[in-house]
Amino acid sequence: MQWPGTELQRSEWFADVQQSVIERRLAMSAREYIGLLSTVSAYLELPASEQEQVFSRIVRVLPERVEIAADITVHLARRRCEQ
Repeated sequence: MQWPGTELQRSEWFADVQQSVIERRLAMSAREYIGLLSTVSAYLELPASEQEQVFSRIVRVLPERVEIAADITVHLARRRCEQ
C-alpha cells in the first residue's frame, strides 16, 4: 500500500481502503516526448534559451520511439459513519 493509502488506513474516518493500479503503456516519437516534457514545471521554469538547449540534448540521446510506463495508482475508501 502506497501513500496516501497508508494514511487512509490509519485514519479513523475511513475503512475498507483499497489500492488499484491501472497500467498504462504509452509509445510516442522522441519529438512528441519532448513536447510532453515541455509541460513539466521543472522545464517551464528555465529561461527559453536554456529550455531549447536542454531539449536539444535530450532529443539527441533518445531512441526514435520512446516507450513510457505511465501507470496510475488509485485509492478507494469507504467513509465511516459518524456514531
